Amino acid sequence: MTKEKKVKEMIEEIPVAVQSESRESLFYIHQLREHSRELFGVKPEVLDGIFRNYPSNQVTKSEAKKMIDTFLNKKVGKKKEGEQ
Repeated sequence: MTKEKKVKEMIEEIPVAVQSESRESLFYIHQLREHSRELFGVKPEVLDGIFRNYPSNQVTKSEAKKMIDTFLNKKVGKKKEGEQ
């Protein structure tokens, strides 16, 4: 069994307190952070930045992936004239 498969199975076996309406499991952010490279291909520090002010300590994997993609694709630079 590969390391990635073991990690995936380990995370899927962890019980969660609540499930969303779409029946997608919620995971603790610290668990996703521990396996961020295997799950999302990013360093744990990326999740630290994204979830710094997140109102909950749990999130679905698809929501985390969406937030990571948005964060990584965010344009950086000077603001255009007239923007605040």
